[in-house]
Amino acid sequence: MRKLLLMLQFLTRIPVPTIEWRSDNDEFRDGIVYFPLVGLIIGLFTIIFYFLGNLLGGNLLAAVAVVTSEAFITGGLHLDGLGDTFDGVYSNRPKERMLEIMKDSRIGTNGLLAILFTILLKLALIYQLPESEVYKILLLMPVFSRLAMVFASCYSKYGRENGLGNIFIGQVNTMHVAWALLISGIVSLIYISSLLFIPIVYIFSILYIKHIKSKIGGMTGDTLGALCELSELVYLIFYSLVLYSIGR
Repeated sequence: MRKLLLMLQFLTRIPVPTIEWRSDNDEFRDGIVYFPLVGLIIGLFTIIFYFLGNLLGGNLLAAVAVVTSEAFITGGLHLDGLGDTFDGVYSNRPKERMLEIMKDSRIGTNGLLAILFTILLKLALIYQLPESEVYKILLLMPVFSRLAMVFASCYSKYGRENGLGNIFIGQVNTMHVAWALLISGIVSLIYISSLLFIPIVYIFSILYIKHIKSKIGGMTGDTLGALCELSELVYLIFYSLVLYSIGR
């Protein structure tokens, strides 16, 4: 329970008992196995907001409520990483300069556009989900995006000399991945077809890791956040294609 609370404290703004932790504490690193469970808790909040938005204004307001509530619950943590990643990685500068740009608190054009397009795509993809499936799909969306972060933490190295992302990146082992997969698999039984997405999010994560490595030599906390956001887009696109193929 303590490790789960640590991860909730780290990844969200959900009020939980404050637990002191150190970046060199193995307990904190081991808590990564609960990333998918934290995602499930976030998913529970988002479907509540979807219900309220739908009740008050229909599907469009419901989609806006989902995107807004997730950003609020996480404190915009992953959106910030997305913006910083696109500002730095796609600046066409040398590696060290890319890393400097990613640490800059100011947002540039690339980062702003990445955040804007990601939000717009999420809104469009959520809006068109059928009412009979939308709650189960949205409930599990944050589960798989956090699982992607576990994959990336295990199968990559840290791209900086030091930083907060070093707590997880390159420090996670296959046992952590196995436990995170087990939790994700059990949770996926809520909507059995979502099991099909596990190999997809794994492949996407590996391709993403290779791409980032080719740019800056490894992953950072920002690129983990970007992976989380992009994985949610891939998840929504996956279900849009699945539902389209079976005629909704």
